[in-house]
Amino acid sequence: MARLFHYRVINNAFGDPCVFLRLLRERRAFLFDVGDIRKIPFNEILKVSDIFVTHTHIDHFIGFDQVIRAVLRRQEPLRVFGPKNLIECVHGKLKGYTWNLVADYPLQIEAYAITENRLKRAKFVASNSFKIEKLKDLSIKDNIIVQEPLFKVKAIELSHGIPVIAYSIEEDFHININKVELQNSGFQIGPWLGELKKLIKQNYEYEPIKMLEPKNKSSNIIVETPKGKFKIEELFSLLKITKGEKISYVMDVSPTEENIEKIVEFVKGSDILFCEAYFLNKDKDRALERNHLTAAVAGTIAREAKVEELVILHISPKYIENPQEIYKEVELSRSGVLL
Repeated sequence: MARLFHYRVINNAFGDPCVFLRLLRERRAFLFDVGDIRKIPFNEILKVSDIFVTHTHIDHFIGFDQVIRAVLRRQEPLRVFGPKNLIECVHGKLKGYTWNLVADYPLQIEAYAITENRLKRAKFVASNSFKIEKLKDLSIKDNIIVQEPLFKVKAIELSHGIPVIAYSIEEDFHININKVELQNSGFQIGPWLGELKKLIKQNYEYEPIKMLEPKNKSSNIIVETPKGKFKIEELFSLLKITKGEKISYVMDVSPTEENIEKIVEFVKGSDILFCEAYFLNKDKDRALERNHLTAAVAGTIAREAKVEELVILHISPKYIENPQEIYKEVELSRSGVLL
């Protein structure tokens, strides 16, 4: 099955946490945290449309300057999401430079500060020397901060001694082409199949038993194909519909019961969970003091949330000589041996 989300971890587990996520067959990518991003090629940074920042500590945010430099002449806007102080931090970054020669540059930066039920917004435009422009707040429903036909992004606020945001990105359902049926029906592979997928995502909901149910019962969608016009339902036999993929990202969180309960519920059923495992369980007092998860807690979260794959990022440098201790503790906790 061809997956919609393709990810790459940028640094090793002792470096700045950062995940580069691109969309299949789309010239578009996302960054989850934006610390040290020197390993990302310039042409890939150019594809970044959205940045999801957990918090603005230097190891999660210093690479924002590098992104701005790469996309400065780009037509497409750059969206940045983060905690309550995100707008002030973006503003501060931009104020650190002189912008007297960018009046004809097209770039717009849209900043979104996530609170419990509101998205506070501001815009920074190159043609206006990136002066701050406050925009009307948006309401948040069901933790959804981005809703598009191909995917949605959810966010929750946790604590790291400061507000920190965890994210999940998921598709409601996944569409693959049944190539055997396509060939038997005399259709040719082409861009029209991508348009068909988008139309289905926009107009249908996925039910595991009923499969596709129209959002609007009276809709009568006609699709242009190389063989002429067809009702969209007549093309369903060309498709394989499955449950969509879910990827979650949790970094720098205090190991309190309240945080852990929130995380388990939020990441439940994830195909992939990126999670910190900063300390060993033997150092749990230090973990509580420094507001970081232990390897044992990370493993427990993955087990209780029934996560398919757990990818560990952000390990304390104190374990650099023996990192296998962290991974061993994660697996013991995930299997229920270490409770």
